[in-house]
Amino acid sequence: MDKQAIIDSCREKEFHAYGTSSIFDKRARSLQFRRTLITFLGIITPLSVGSIVLSFGTSTTALPYLLTIAGVVGIIQLVVSAWSIVSRWDEKYDYSIESVRDNTNLYNQFKALADMQPSDLDIKFSELIKQNERRESTDITKHITEKEKRYANHISLKYYKKPCHICKETPISSKPTKCDGCGNF
Repeated sequence: MDKQAIIDSCREKEFHAYGTSSIFDKRARSLQFRRTLITFLGIITPLSVGSIVLSFGTSTTALPYLLTIAGVVGIIQLVVSAWSIVSRWDEKYDYSIESVRDNTNLYNQFKALADMQPSDLDIKFSELIKQNERRESTDITKHITEKEKRYANHISLKYYKKPCHICKETPISSKPTKCDGCGNF
């Protein structure tokens, strides 16, 4: 490959690494919220009941209603907790964070390589491509949906201020559009 082809490839890989990082960042934020909610419900339910009993005693007329509500919330919390274990939310969260970190690192390295254009550009590019291929192979096993790919493309197009290859519009907001190239996510 000639120097310009390598630089162009670096820019393309930089673009895709940025988008992939965005996919896994979005997944991580969603999983983090769900994990926090489960933990909160697991703590707040018994604390609420205990606090009310300590404050008003067991003879309060509201206690049976409170216990019913706490029981329903407790059942929901147990069901969602069981689902999170079976669905492996903790593993998915950890993987998402790892992918964000690695893809951000790849983005930074491809950008630096294209910007600096060192004398051993071809050697460094070859090494970086191998790292990128390993990350892509692993990320592919995490079932990235078409919707997530459109999201990544939209976010990257917005960041790089580039027009979509289908609708020819440059995204200016993070809100989805109706385009099948950079929207519908």
